[in-house]
Amino acid sequence: MVSEVRVARGTVAGTTGRAGQFARRAASFRPSLWGEVTDLLERHPDPIFFGNGAPAAELMPVARLQDMASRVWAEAPGRLGYAEPNGYGPLRALIAERMADRDMLVGINQVLVTNGSQQGIDLVGRLMLDSGDGVVVEGPTYLGAVQAFDSYEATYHVVPMDDEGLDPAALEATLAGSARPPKLLYTIPTFQNPTGKTQGLARRRAILDIARRHGLLVIEDDPYGELRVDGDDIPPMRALDPDVVHLGTFSKTVAPGLRIGWVAGPREIVDRLVAAREAADVHGERTTARIVELAARDFLDGHLEMARAGYLRRRDTLIEALGRHMPDGVRWNVPEGGFFLWLELPDPLDAEALLPRAADHGMTYMPGGWFYPDRRPCHALRLSFSSLPEALFDPGMERLGTAIRQEMSARSG
Repeated sequence: MVSEVRVARGTVAGTTGRAGQFARRAASFRPSLWGEVTDLLERHPDPIFFGNGAPAAELMPVARLQDMASRVWAEAPGRLGYAEPNGYGPLRALIAERMADRDMLVGINQVLVTNGSQQGIDLVGRLMLDSGDGVVVEGPTYLGAVQAFDSYEATYHVVPMDDEGLDPAALEATLAGSARPPKLLYTIPTFQNPTGKTQGLARRRAILDIARRHGLLVIEDDPYGELRVDGDDIPPMRALDPDVVHLGTFSKTVAPGLRIGWVAGPREIVDRLVAAREAADVHGERTTARIVELAARDFLDGHLEMARAGYLRRRDTLIEALGRHMPDGVRWNVPEGGFFLWLELPDPLDAEALLPRAADHGMTYMPGGWFYPDRRPCHALRLSFSSLPEALFDPGMERLGTAIRQEMSARSG
């Protein structure tokens, strides 16, 4: 089923009584979910949280980054002045080189360095969306994209997924049946967040063909593309169509705290994104950009080999723990890379309704419904295998299995 969602606009009111001073669009801003997560974690003295989508601490190259940082600070004060609004030039050149290694050909002026790929998503929304404009998203989709597009009062066209990601037939039906055609298609084709699913090559071509025929701009978010642990690489959408706007980041491959991402796409679009970015914060942080450029040239490829081996081991450890502890009727996928897998509960269990019981047992996760624009009921949940110590996977799944069995028993009784 395809659904169209316009998030309700409420009245923003605070304890200061200044609701009338806020912009109307401020009613679209979603509160962070981390308050809810914190409350859940406090329900148990020793909680295990499977919701963190960050790299494992031991898989971040801390010592080598320290060496790079020392080199950069030795270059000061030359690194402490203002920089180009489109980002540090040598880093943009490196990004273009690495994209070319994956068959994505862009010039240096087609790359904008951003404060993580999240800023790139926000800039795309700022540039492309007027109030009420439509964005096609996968159901479910990355929550941060919804938060960004909410700021521009987007209307969502939620298209379901199958085992291979976004369903082209459902996408075609959505576009054909829209009275006001959507402007953007936001997709994570490789190791999708939250499901871990990957679109095959034929699927990507079909989606791009549909988007082209309907005049839909494709936004490809690719934070996990270099973290494949199984199977063969699939060309990014940007490699198949030069009109695709490609989002990338070093947050998953190096470290999220560095906040270095990028947008690459047609020059006409990137130039306007640069202007929007300059109005927001003039330019990005120059010293960190230099650190990342040095790190990427010095050791990133070798580091990625080590990281992939670590994530493969972590994924397999979690899969084994699921096999030991899940009751009959629970299903999960085996992603070929990335940070997440998607676990489906037996009907009629709802993942958000189950969450307090799981938290009481000391295990928390991200319910699938949180990854829809309308936070709908959902029988699935996201499990991250990227950051927790592997020793916690087995007790975590044992706690989850216990909570599921109790919920099933309560509903059947």
